Amino acid sequence: MADSSVRDLTAALGERLPLTAEEDVGLTLDDGEGISTVGGGWKGCLVGTVLIKKKYNMEAMENTLANVWRPVKGMHMRVLGKNFFAFYFFHPVDMQRVMAVGPWHFANHVMVLQEMPAGEQVTRDKLYEVPFWIQIHGLPPDRLTAETGKRIGDELGRCVDVDDGGSDSWGVEYIRVRVFIDTRKPIRRGMKLMMKTS
Repeated sequence: MADSSVRDLTAALGERLPLTAEEDVGLTLDDGEGISTVGGGWKGCLVGTVLIKKKYNMEAMENTLANVWRPVKGMHMRVLGKNFFAFYFFHPVDMQRVMAVGPWHFANHVMVLQEMPAGEQVTRDKLYEVPFWIQIHGLPPDRLTAETGKRIGDELGRCVDVDDGGSDSWGVEYIRVRVFIDTRKPIRRGMKLMMKTS
């Protein structure tokens, strides 16, 4: 919220106080120039927030997650702002495993984690997608396919994986889809699915 109000103020001031010709020139950094190497740099780093309004103990969170995640080469947490933090993993496999197994929570509140993109500034208000495995029930047996799962998953959010139980599996009753859900929107309880018949 503070980030968006600062941007709004900057935009309002920018309209009233345009940059001079000297200020508007800009500076171009070469690829690799000035890249932070603290803690191994931003590569192998997750930024995150907890969907919670009350205060919580950041040190307790770091210790709890280190015990749960058990990174082979270790990790370090750095506070970036109010309810905004970064986890540095000293081995990329540890970070990939954390992202693959989520979603995660702390104190019964969902955590939003995202890999730190190189060359981009990430603010807390850009963190709103959480991956969930969702079961899709009630489909006819001939529609229990990866293609159907992908179409439904993309309707629910950003579908990144489909588990249809194998195309030759008999007795499969549902499809699982891994979907990044937008936490700014209410959770959908269901959806209607119409099928065209030839």
